[in-house]
Order: sequence, then structure tokens, then C-alpha cells
Amino acid sequence: MRMRWTLAVGAWLAAAVLATAASIGAVNSLRQGLFGGPADSPRHESEVEAELSAGPSPAVVDSPSPSAPASASFEESPPASVTRALSTGGGSLVVSCDGGTATLMSWIPRAGFEADHVVRGPADVVSLRFKARSGGGQFRARVTCAGGEPSLTVSGDD
Repeated sequence: MRMRWTLAVGAWLAAAVLATAASIGAVNSLRQGLFGGPADSPRHESEVEAELSAGPSPAVVDSPSPSAPASASFEESPPASVTRALSTGGGSLVVSCDGGTATLMSWIPRAGFEADHVVRGPADVVSLRFKARSGGGQFRARVTCAGGEPSLTVSGDD
């Protein structure tokens, strides 16, 4: 009887090792197929710095067209939009400012909260309310763009 249990445990261990090895092999082959192998592997810091110091590639740089006025310069281009992640007691939100106009890009309520009364924009003020599901509290988040940067004001109770 003891021999039978030893054989059963040995067979189970062999099956577990074989299944683990097969799973690891499958995951590794999937990783190569999903991420494309060495071309998509992480780069070393020195490689990134070398690429950044080389500047933009010629294919990316916009060249002025022959009909563009000679006085056009890069300083006259409109300011780029600024996107920031902001946090409240009821959750987090991502807001983008384009000049003085705000756009609520996304939000994630914390556990036990839900979002409602969402004003996404683009507008001078975007807002939402994180409300506790169990009737505990609420946080009203209002975001404006002061100087092109998102500025968060939170009101509510804990």
C-alpha cells in the first residue's frame, strides 16, 4: 500500500513539473510573438541619451513650404497642451490644458467611490464628483487652467 502512495505522489509531482515547464515555454513563446523580440526590448540608458542628443530625425522635422512667409518662426507656434494626473480623496483624474481650456481625459474612482456629475469639456472649468457608494462622503473636483497648467480645487467632506 505504501508503495502505491509513493508512486501516486511521484506521478503527481512529475505531472506538475511537466505542466509547469510547458506553461513557462508557452509564456516565453507568447512574449516573443507579442513583443517582437529584441527590437522591442528595453533600451539601456546610454542608448536613450545618445538618441535624444542626436535630435529629431529629418523625417520628423517640418520644413517651411516655399510659400510660407520668411518671418515665420518656431516661437510663434501656439503653446503645447499640458496633461497632468491629479488626485483627490475619492479618486484620480487626468486633465489636459490647451491654453486656458481644460479637458477631462479620464478618471478612476478609489475603491468604494463612484464618479458622477462629470463635465468633460473642453471648457474653462471641468469637474466631477466622487461619491461614496455606502453614503459616506463626497469629493467635488473642479479643474481650471491657470497659466496653461491644470489647477485642482477639491471641496467636500471626508
